[in-house]
Amino acid sequence: MNIKSGFVRVLAILAFAIAICWSSQAAQPSSTDSGRLVVQRSPGIGSSVFLRLSIDGEVHNIGPGSRYDQPIPAGHHVLIVDTPRNQHQPTSMELTVEPGQTYAFTATRGSDQGVSLQRSRRTP
Repeated sequence: MNIKSGFVRVLAILAFAIAICWSSQAAQPSSTDSGRLVVQRSPGIGSSVFLRLSIDGEVHNIGPGSRYDQPIPAGHHVLIVDTPRNQHQPTSMELTVEPGQTYAFTATRGSDQGVSLQRSRRTP
């Protein structure tokens, strides 16, 4: 293999790697067109209970000691929270996300033992 063909091969591999990085960045929503949704668990929910957080029908499980913290596209969304053993009506709320904003909630157990989302005063 001569130097010229080795250089061309290295250049082709480098171009391929740059193309892969470029396409993966394009697939992710930028912070200019999305917000951030954070849902924490209240200790009163219990250490053996999983939460089901539904965002526009897409379900996410929040286990004990964890939280949901992900980007969310700007626009109108419906959030529903409940537990697998919940015998109460799941709590739903509507949220309009503005680009660049963080929306923090705490999932708590109410007096009727249902689960609801309360707006957090502090942003994590």
